[in-house]
Order: sequence, then structure tokens, then C-alpha cells
Amino acid sequence: MNSSLESYIRRHPIECMFFSEFDPDKGPKITYEYPEGYFQHQNGLFDQVVNNVIPKPELREKLTTVNTGEKKVIGCAVCIEGAHYRRNNYIFNFGLVLDCKHKSSPCIPMIRHLSKYMTELEKSRLFVSQPDTKILIPDILKSMFLELNKNGCCSVQVDVTTTLYLKVFPPTTTPPDVKNHDVPILMVSVDDIATDNIDLTAERILPYIDGFRHVQKIAAFADVDPGLTRLCIRDLVFYGVVELISIFQYSNTYTTTPNLPKFMKDKFLQDQCIKYVTRPGYKSPSLHVILKIFCGLTPGVTVESLCYRLQKELGQINERRLIQFGLIHKLIRRIHIYPLLNRRMDCSDDELYRFCTGMYSTDQICCETGLSFKELMSRLEQNPQICLCRK
Repeated sequence: MNSSLESYIRRHPIECMFFSEFDPDKGPKITYEYPEGYFQHQNGLFDQVVNNVIPKPELREKLTTVNTGEKKVIGCAVCIEGAHYRRNNYIFNFGLVLDCKHKSSPCIPMIRHLSKYMTELEKSRLFVSQPDTKILIPDILKSMFLELNKNGCCSVQVDVTTTLYLKVFPPTTTPPDVKNHDVPILMVSVDDIATDNIDLTAERILPYIDGFRHVQKIAAFADVDPGLTRLCIRDLVFYGVVELISIFQYSNTYTTTPNLPKFMKDKFLQDQCIKYVTRPGYKSPSLHVILKIFCGLTPGVTVESLCYRLQKELGQINERRLIQFGLIHKLIRRIHIYPLLNRRMDCSDDELYRFCTGMYSTDQICCETGLSFKELMSRLEQNPQICLCRK
């Protein structure tokens, strides 16, 4: 376990985890909380934050932080429309309480993720609103509270098929080092990003983040300095808005990770995957087909050769999005190629060779030199002084 994360959460504990909803008869209420009775013992805390716990329509689906002078309440209320609800909609909120002197930013990505996760569960199974599943929420809140305050992260079993993963991000956490060849992919809907809370650089580059363009290409399309683009994307990664994956090419090779068996047990993640990879207008593929493709990703097998071998199975599946999903959820990993020059042999002064140290991947070399992958590999493979390390 990360000792710095444990140290941070001990000094900045979460005081309460809560679930609130709008009751058609009683109005806004805290339905469940842990520790139990927390709001009751906080001298009118609920009355001070009720308009943000169950907010007005313009604040729904947006993250809110309320400072009361002594406490800080963070939430992200959700309103789901549906004729099966008494008022044709259902409003609920999962949130937490901190001491007012602590920063809210370390918990913001976690609350966004929790809100999104529970929204999907409600839309797919009515998990939050139905009494027979709602009764599980107190235990979920308790588990989240105890694990987060102990470790700074948690892995909570929601039901027999679904596990919820959450993590606090201390402000001292070093943001990732973003490179020109990294590919950012959005983890939230563009509609969920409040444009009044982002800088001009982010506003310019967000339309070009599609999960396939690398940072250098995004900077060129948006006409933004590459250095500023890297800094902006680093911040977006830190706050959980985007994640970084590798460049997609049909010549790539991948391999599965130890997380794949967990995927086979997580029904919610399976449903997400099927929805994400199904081609528009086609019938949803079976889980068996998706697993067959994932397991076909092995060292030495390119995506192109796998697609050719599994043409029939891939008829319903967008293979590019399948690779994206596998990388995002760490079900697969890319096998990169690193050229290494034998220094004991004489070689020309070709500028390309300065990258052949075993420290630069072909993705990075292509970005630095402007060569296509095919051109680069042709030059590397023709030179007997260069070996290609795959890892």
C-alpha cells in the first residue's frame, strides 16, 4: 500500500459518507450516513447544505462543494427521468464531509466516479431506488468510509457481480509526465465538464481528444503550443478527466494482464464493455466473443493478424474501441518496441541512431522524427547493428 497516501488520509480524514435523495412526501433528506447520526450531531449542518445536497435543476449532474465555516460537504447530485418514478424523476446524491480546513480537490475525482457509477447502476438495475437493493447502501457507505480512511483507497463489493474502486488523490501526488506520443482519452462526457471551470487551453484541446490522436497531433489540430498542451493534459489526468493510453495501430501487439480474471467476474464491467465496443446498428456481441478476442492478444500476434483470423467474430465489434477499453481498465497492455544499437560496431552518423539506446519506444521515435511506423521499422530491420527489444 502507498505509505504517502495512508499518511495523507490519516491527517485529512473523511468525517462522513452519505446518501441523500428527494422523497416525494418528505422532500430532501439524508437517507443513510456513516457514521450513523452524524448530521444530527452537527448543529444544523443539513439545513445549511440542503440546497446543494439536493440542488436546483441547474446544479444537478455537477459537482458541488459547500463550506459552512466548520465543515466542507462535497457531492454530485443526479436526476434521472423515468415514468416509473412517482414524480417522473428520481434525484439522489452520494457525497462526503470533510473538515473545512482540508482541501476538497483530493476527493473530487472520487466523488465524480462514485456518482457516475451509481447512476449507471440505477439506470441499468434501479439499484439505488428499489428497496431490495437500496438496503445494501448503508453497508457500502460503511465499507467505503472505513477503507478510505485506512488506506486512502477502497475496493467495495456492491453486489455479487460488481466491485467499486475509489481512491483519494493527495495534492502532493506527482502528476504524470505526459509525452508527445501519449494518447489521452476522456473518462467523462464532454457535457459533464463545466467550461467555466477550465482554462482556455483545455477548452481548445478538449474537442480533439478522441482516444486515438496523440498529444503532438492534438496540439497541432488545436493550434496550441505542445508544451502547454502537455501541461494541460497532465492536469486533466490528475483530476480524472482523462487517462493516457498508447497509440493505436493495427501493427501493434498486446498481451493480457492479471486483471482479466477479475473482468470475468464483474458483471457491471462486462456490460460496460459490451455497450462500449458494439458497432452502431449491430446486435450486441456475447461476452464469450469479447473474451476470445482479448485472449487472442498475445506476444507476436498483431491486431491486424488477429482481425483477419477472427473476421466473423469481429463483425459486431469495433476492435479499436475494444483495445481502448482493455487499456483503460488494465485488462491488456501494449508490448512496445525499443531499438538498441550495438555500440561495439561501426555505424553511420544517421540521426535516427541517437534514439537507438533501448530507452525510446517506436511510438516516441515516430513522433520525434516524423517517420511513419512502417518507414521506421523498414530502416531499423535493414540494419544488422540494431536489435529490437519488445517488452
